Amino acid sequence: MKMYMRLLTLPALLLVSIMSPFSPYATAGAAAAPSPPLETARHLARHLSGLQSLSFSFNQRTSGQMSGRPRQASGRAYFVKTEGEAKMRWNYHAPDTQVIISDGTTLKMYFENLNQMIIAPAETLQQDVTYSFFTGTSSFENDFAVFSGSAGNDEGSAPVGYESITLVPKKAPTQIKDIQIWVTDTLEIKRIEIRDTFDTVTLLTISNMEENSLLQDGERPAPDFFNFTPPEGTEIIHQ
Repeated sequence: MKMYMRLLTLPALLLVSIMSPFSPYATAGAAAAPSPPLETARHLARHLSGLQSLSFSFNQRTSGQMSGRPRQASGRAYFVKTEGEAKMRWNYHAPDTQVIISDGTTLKMYFENLNQMIIAPAETLQQDVTYSFFTGTSSFENDFAVFSGSAGNDEGSAPVGYESITLVPKKAPTQIKDIQIWVTDTLEIKRIEIRDTFDTVTLLTISNMEENSLLQDGERPAPDFFNFTPPEGTEIIHQ
């Protein structure tokens, strides 16, 4: 159960951390000429950290011996930065309703099929090595190596018109073996593949991406959009 929830939330934690207003890439400059994949990673992080909102549709597939049979899911994700906080909402529509939501203070994960909602302080995300790296509480060069293309993934080759970069943690312990990101020449993310130390792979395919549209007049989310009240009778688990 804990492994399944971890696999489900990995892409969400990764993206909300990259979009964090505290990301080191918003203002960081390189002391020496970086390698091409490192330069791409920096450009991507600067681009995302400069956005005020981001939304996209996604298809998610998780496979590996530890995860059992391959799991498929789809839905839409929303990110907004306001008043120095990064907020997110992931609406999973299939195969069943799931909601992962953070208002910058509290993280909630609702699972309709389990009739459960897990609640934790958003600050506990800092314990995640990937999250802490992308939010600037760890060092890029010290903690991650950046490569072009695959670091051993079966689907490592980037399609024509895309660039693939791979982030590999340098230090143990970590639950992440590598993170591969496919982007276009305009820095639009098309696919994210996260492989953990058990070789379980979570693949996120992204489409219909919209940048800065959620804060335009007439498009602003309702004040309670980044909050969630589960159906009556839902078991609440505090962590």
